[in-house]
Amino acid sequence: MRRALILAATAGLLAGCGGQHRGSAAGPPEKDVRLTSCVLSRKLHAGVVHGVITNTAGRTAGYVVQIDIIDGGGNPVDTALHAETEVAPGANVKFSASGVQTYNGKITCRVASVQRTPR
Repeated sequence: MRRALILAATAGLLAGCGGQHRGSAAGPPEKDVRLTSCVLSRKLHAGVVHGVITNTAGRTAGYVVQIDIIDGGGNPVDTALHAETEVAPGANVKFSASGVQTYNGKITCRVASVQRTPR
């Protein structure tokens, strides 16, 4: 019985580690993503975001980046997603992501979340 409890507790701790740090000395994964532009596409009338992922982890990692697209009133109006399956340690990878909602006016963007999964 005690062995089963220890195994269950260990499994819970490992599951709770998620995929963001996994014991690496790197900082939070949000620090690995920098947005370089956020514009409203004239053709699509949807938000288009460009950015750079810099892998600060000590080994190859995959990334999932969620970006909030914000209207002129400060309200989130859309979400853009980008995934990279393998980014080498220290590498910079440029990316672009688009929203799907159509709207007019000024927009800004912010990184909502980043998941870094060591490979």
